Amino acid sequence: MINQSTVEKIAKLARLKLSQADLEKYTDQLNSILGFVEKLNQLDTSSIEATTHAVEVPTPFREDKVVQKDLIEKVLEISPDHEERFFRVPKVL
Repeated sequence: MINQSTVEKIAKLARLKLSQADLEKYTDQLNSILGFVEKLNQLDTSSIEATTHAVEVPTPFREDKVVQKDLIEKVLEISPDHEERFFRVPKVL
């Protein structure tokens, strides 16, 4: 279980100032959450297949095809300076 000193440490790491009432409230809330998680850990899930979503979500695949072949050349033509297929820019130190 979480005690107030743990909540104080978390608040300090998050750079939060909490009043004594807030410390008590968050300590109770975090313990309640951990209690619920502990109940979930007691469930037998060995026969349940792992999922990434609660409902089936189709993956929107699209065909991978080139739309404009000469796009790179067009962009390089309007660039101020380039060498081969790369932009040339001033050195930044």
